[in-house]
Amino acid sequence: MKGWLSRFGFRPRNDASLGPQQISAVPGAVSASGEGAIAIGGSAEIVVSGHGNTVVMGQPRPDEQVTLDDLAAAGRARMVQRWHAAGVPIAVAAEFADTPQMGALPTAVAATLPETGVIVLEGGFGAGKSLAAERQHQQDIAAARADAQAPVPVHLIAQHIQGNVIDTAIRAARPLGDPAARGVALVVDGLDEPGPIRGKELLDQALSWEASAASKHWRILVTTRPGLQMDAKLRRVMPELAEDEAAALMDRLGGRGLAVRSQPSMVRRVLRRPLFAIIAAQLQRDREQLPNSPVAFLDALVIRALRDVESVQEERAERLLRRLAAACISTGGVAAAADVGSPGEVRALLDTRLVVRLGDRYLAFALPVLEQYFAGQALLANGALAEVVQSVELLDRWRYGLAMAIASGGWESVGTVLDPLLRAQPGVAAWAVHEAIPRNVSEGEGPWPDLPASLVSQRLTTTLEAWRRALHPAGDRIFLYAGWTGPVTVDATLEGNKLGLHILRRDGDDTPGLALPVAHRWSEPRGIRPMTASFGPIAADYAAWPWQQTLNVLASGLHTLCERKDFDLADCDAYTKERLWLAGTGLLRLASRRFTPLRADDVLQALRQHLYSRGSLPVRSSFNQRFTGWREELIRIDEELGSGRWADANGMLHHPYAVPDQTHGPHVRWVWDTYSAHQLRLRTEQVLTAAVEIYTALVETWFPNLKQVLGLASASPAALVADLYCPPGGSGSYEPPGMRLSLRPSTVGSVAVRLVPSEDDLYAPVPPLPPGNEPARSPWARPSTPVLSEPKVFDDAPAIDYAYAWLHEDLHRLHLTDRGPRTTNTGLP
Repeated sequence: MKGWLSRFGFRPRNDASLGPQQISAVPGAVSASGEGAIAIGGSAEIVVSGHGNTVVMGQPRPDEQVTLDDLAAAGRARMVQRWHAAGVPIAVAAEFADTPQMGALPTAVAATLPETGVIVLEGGFGAGKSLAAERQHQQDIAAARADAQAPVPVHLIAQHIQGNVIDTAIRAARPLGDPAARGVALVVDGLDEPGPIRGKELLDQALSWEASAASKHWRILVTTRPGLQMDAKLRRVMPELAEDEAAALMDRLGGRGLAVRSQPSMVRRVLRRPLFAIIAAQLQRDREQLPNSPVAFLDALVIRALRDVESVQEERAERLLRRLAAACISTGGVAAAADVGSPGEVRALLDTRLVVRLGDRYLAFALPVLEQYFAGQALLANGALAEVVQSVELLDRWRYGLAMAIASGGWESVGTVLDPLLRAQPGVAAWAVHEAIPRNVSEGEGPWPDLPASLVSQRLTTTLEAWRRALHPAGDRIFLYAGWTGPVTVDATLEGNKLGLHILRRDGDDTPGLALPVAHRWSEPRGIRPMTASFGPIAADYAAWPWQQTLNVLASGLHTLCERKDFDLADCDAYTKERLWLAGTGLLRLASRRFTPLRADDVLQALRQHLYSRGSLPVRSSFNQRFTGWREELIRIDEELGSGRWADANGMLHHPYAVPDQTHGPHVRWVWDTYSAHQLRLRTEQVLTAAVEIYTALVETWFPNLKQVLGLASASPAALVADLYCPPGGSGSYEPPGMRLSLRPSTVGSVAVRLVPSEDDLYAPVPPLPPGNEPARSPWARPSTPVLSEPKVFDDAPAIDYAYAWLHEDLHRLHLTDRGPRTTNTGLP
């Protein structure tokens, strides 16, 4: 690690891995020299200083008594530092912090927050969700002051949580009261910052706690950017400012709010986030033109902050900020000041107002988005280093820095970052491109780049081929339904920000479709007409937009392949057994869920009659919509049935799993009633074991370059543990079995299913592993928090269905499919 960090100017030290929970201030007050120092109060003596645009925060020692005043002071300091980092003068930032309405949730949204349970406040960066959560935390503190039995207020930063979020909250609450008796009013800020897998795990932990009896006095408010998968009833969207509200905020900061109405619509949309309205007011005071994208506003904020630094040159200050970003990313959001630079360099960083001191030894960025911004600038300046792109752990820490680099870089510089990343981890590249470039844009005002059609087409062709190569061999099949697996040409035009493109077959240097007028292409026969086309506005003011546009093409193709289960597996026995049974029952036109053995010769005869009745083998064959197979698989089934490999001594094919053992009786009403509890447990274990085998074969055969970042694959080896509850039969009501699936770290892969006596057992806590026995898990692995579902084991190919749904979900989390699977609950977290 030392080699790549030194490229960014960061000198690692042995204590650089200290997290925020280990940072403590020196005894007594934290001094803040200079005029304009504003004391925040509380025994922690947290002080904010206006000298040199510096914010200094001191935190109490772990052994110090924490009071409600301390919590209020710390929360106030966080608000002040956020506003000051955005460019608000320190005195005005303090005034804002002391005005309860500033940054609070609108009344209409606040009224929808339940008194208990889990709520997720979602919004883009700069939308004010962290400030709204801080205001809620202040209200929780006030409630605890007024009532000694009110829930204990706790504020946590998701990136700093080690282990279980509930355990962490309980430890934080105990110095202030008994959380078991009073409950906890918990705020968890930045659920997206530790990454979507970890964020989902923390959310699942909160939801599991909510389902328990012990949580009846708990309210858990979490903030996150859009993209985290959750039940819609949990989500509250952080509303953007109305145009008159944005104008009023700008007026209050010395800007010209009324002038916003004359701005292009794309600028007005950006200004509806408070962070950008604040930046806009500063630009207006200096009579500078307003940018038209969030990243351009951040550029303007940084330029102004660096311009105001008197102690060093702007270029040197920017290098120091890039160095600090690299250091913070390596250690989870904070960095030892001594590792970043000399005392003079540290002072220069603090003078930018973008950086805060924690205690007397540590530094951090005042806003998380600034850490991500300068991490992106470091990547653009130095390129994506081999040590980063080859390590999934480092890529997890740099994921938002990658997105920022792609969002703010030019065509050539973004290519320098993406090229090595595509070769090493194309899944991370897809995630970063999707995160970086806006998708829903409207056709509107410029300025837009004036690119000739030949250059637009060339860039789109280049990026599409790059995605297909990186996703080989699955990438070769994205045009399967157009009957093509060879190279392609993208013929495109860009008018303003409206893109029109056709994707055409290419045979060597020849593209027949190019010789046809665009208006006539769709009337031509296959082989000449386009395989796909799209027309609409794109984010043309982002230089990397071709990467996103061609990723959309690839994601659409992979979605179709996953939905239709069209990745053939020649050497996976679990897959072959299910496919043979599907083929047999389909060819013989037997009802679904038939378990009587089939004569292999009858199936073979039906297959050959269907295939060769017209003297030729079709490219694709469909048998009553239950079984479909491509040419290669149909030939293989013919050969394997002919060899007799899968038939028993009597020439019979058997269903691959345990079959019903209770088909008759008054209690038999639903499909699960046909199984005894022990038979259903056996069938579930067999299906899940086969599903893991099929999923593994799909990844290794078709997505070998994604193995380290696909959720279930990166969790392997792991133990898949299922608790199965079978309700007593005979009631006649719809009461299906319940299953709780969880992934447990293990040195060997395994599947285990156990019967539990009651539904309450499905909600019981999972026993923790003995300390020191937890194997390392990939940061891209699936969450380990158990999830409840119905066991989907009754159809004719349940293991294939499970495996494809798991693969589809994992691909969609990386944005390699444009939609998730139709199955809403696949059992895994």
